[in-house]
Amino acid sequence: MGPDAPQRHARPARAGRLPVRALIVLVALAGTACAGGVGKYRNAAAGYGGPTALPGAPAAAAGTGQGALAAADGSSPAAVTDTTIPAGSPAVKVLTGAVASSVTPASGPAARFSRASGATAATTDAGPSGSSGAAGVPPPSAAGTGSGPAGPATGGGPGTSATVPTPVPGAGTTIGITKDTITLGVVYPKSGAYTGLFRNVPAVVQAAADEAGLINGRRLVVKYYDDGTANAGTIQVEEKRAKDEVFSLMSIISESNVVLAPLANQHKIPIVVGNIDRKVAEPLTYAFPVFVYWSRAAAVLPSFIKNTLEAGARKIGVVYEGTSTAIDAKNVFKERAKELGLNVIFEQPIAQNQSTCANEVSNLQAHGVELVYMMNGPLGAVCMLRDAKALGYKPMWTGVGASWNANVVATASGGGADGIRTLATGTTLETPAGRHYAELMRKAAPDSGADTDDIMLLEYALMRSTIEGLRRTGPDLTREGLVQTWETRMNDFDSGYLPPPTFGPGNRSGPLLVGVTACCTNGQWTSPQIGWRAAF
Repeated sequence: MGPDAPQRHARPARAGRLPVRALIVLVALAGTACAGGVGKYRNAAAGYGGPTALPGAPAAAAGTGQGALAAADGSSPAAVTDTTIPAGSPAVKVLTGAVASSVTPASGPAARFSRASGATAATTDAGPSGSSGAAGVPPPSAAGTGSGPAGPATGGGPGTSATVPTPVPGAGTTIGITKDTITLGVVYPKSGAYTGLFRNVPAVVQAAADEAGLINGRRLVVKYYDDGTANAGTIQVEEKRAKDEVFSLMSIISESNVVLAPLANQHKIPIVVGNIDRKVAEPLTYAFPVFVYWSRAAAVLPSFIKNTLEAGARKIGVVYEGTSTAIDAKNVFKERAKELGLNVIFEQPIAQNQSTCANEVSNLQAHGVELVYMMNGPLGAVCMLRDAKALGYKPMWTGVGASWNANVVATASGGGADGIRTLATGTTLETPAGRHYAELMRKAAPDSGADTDDIMLLEYALMRSTIEGLRRTGPDLTREGLVQTWETRMNDFDSGYLPPPTFGPGNRSGPLLVGVTACCTNGQWTSPQIGWRAAF
């Protein structure tokens, strides 16, 4: 980014403290990551194998192999080849304008921040409680929103649990609905390797709920559930509890959603998800992914490498975590890269929570890899970028989606992310939408660090989509009605935070467009252009 790139307005007193906080969180996570295992999931790899050299590639560095990578069912991971836009989907549009105060009610944040209200949301939880409301922050509004003051918030501290709301009479399933409240379940890592990264979820969710105010005359009650950082056993226990307590669910972590979304579908609970394996999500009636599938973005990445990064002639290596979502994306990328004549010579698996990557970096070096596509989360990215810097290895790096293009990775890798450009599914903090989020969190949760946390910006974006679906369903809420709303009335929703989704009866395409992020301006990832596009 150039010197004239938009800058975030941070308070000087905190500028020197937050990077250190982020670094401490990531170092602590990385240092303890190998002590615990991540649960085995549907379609996930059973173990982490050694690097795979493609035909004609040089041999791997001696002593670095770890065995063969195997799928959970003993078969080879299957590539997803369908990267076309489904028939009947709305026309793809390229959005290039900034989010501004003049946007329409369905296409930007300003239209939903016009109604002053003191409404607050209640929070109930068996774990961390939500933060207090954001004083003075005007909540969203929309046609059909209930008017009048909200009732007072109910308490929800550690160790407490609210009585399950009594369903109101009417056709359809109304679990979690009363005449005054809507109960939403939020699933996130309260334990496991990602705990530190997601510690501010209750504060961010509560701020978004407070900001929304009444939703067609009802206030939002939030209950929190643990996914154990994608621990299948934890998710099964928590979902069993949630199915009789909440009206709908929301969850962001990909491999958690691989377990959680089918369970929610079985129990007919609408769920809005972030990352998820495309093959798992597409057959589900009750699941609605609002982040771009990693596999869909991976199909666009080869043209981005060739036409935007101008790196089509480089030797390419792929680093991927052994999750079903990442393996799916890796396979799609390789197929599309082959079609465009790109030279993918090497692939290297890593663990989701890997803390040291010297062997993996050495393998890339030994094979002469000049461009690395990383398909993994933030912990693996810190590991790779930090160790590559320590070993003096300087390839071009890139990636896709909501993965590791985060400020905490830039900080904890010691500047290892500088100069990287990736495809993205969300906006960044210096954009109009990002600035709105940062200001909201400075008021709602001061000194928490949430205002500069772009991972939490994605959580807020997920919450905005969830709330909008509830709002557009109207006052006669049923689970079946919410599913119908997502299938028929959400495809124009461009919040400025995420690309508009594509849904329909039997269609779970999610967003078809991507953005671009770049590192770094003043240590922050930014958006070189605001908006979304389908191709490069």
